[in-house]
Amino acid sequence: MLTLTPAEERTMVREPAQAVPAGIAKRIGPLRVLMVPYIACVESGDVVCPAKPKGETHTAAWVETSERTNLLLACREVDAHDTGFEFLASVAELLRPRLTSSELTAYDELLDEELRHGVRGEIDEESLTAKQALLTIRPWRRSRLQYEPYRDISLVSTVAEYVHGLWHDVQIRVGPEHLPLQQLRRRMILMSNLFPPNPGYAVFAKDLEEEPKTEEGAAQTGNQKPETGK
Repeated sequence: MLTLTPAEERTMVREPAQAVPAGIAKRIGPLRVLMVPYIACVESGDVVCPAKPKGETHTAAWVETSERTNLLLACREVDAHDTGFEFLASVAELLRPRLTSSELTAYDELLDEELRHGVRGEIDEESLTAKQALLTIRPWRRSRLQYEPYRDISLVSTVAEYVHGLWHDVQIRVGPEHLPLQQLRRRMILMSNLFPPNPGYAVFAKDLEEEPKTEEGAAQTGNQKPETGK
């Protein structure tokens, strides 16, 4: 483990952890977070290393037991904010197998609407790659084998970005490869309905809680600032 400065501890763990909705935290159960220098990927499994390893590395790894989940976050040579987001991404990954069938159905219906309306962008690069692979299949609705991996990747990324926005104001990337602002807003609304924010946290600014009528209005959701994607 590493000794963190107060500022690092606040940005890497405490603030993002406080932003995690109570419903998500309860679903995951007891979680112990350990900050380590590096996590090396070797044939026998993941190994914590004090010095930078030569081979493949991971930014996070966890071990689930009957008592709790032990989450390891590698933070050497990583920006404190990026480590904080990695914590949220790990929380989203841990939540995924704990979702109910009705929660998955709600997200399926949202994705189905997006796909029927020809929405080709996604919330991040990994989700976009999975979506592009799915769209090469005709008809994609009949291919659950290809659809469910995309759904799971997209869902995990959406949960992580939802809590990210609760943690602090974020910039929204706009462009053909990114999720249109109206669809992004609808995903955030779904997440907030499934897992309401903790007291003191909000998805949108109070004066922008109603869904905008135009794409320009959507760009001003909450305190988020649109950023043009390349």
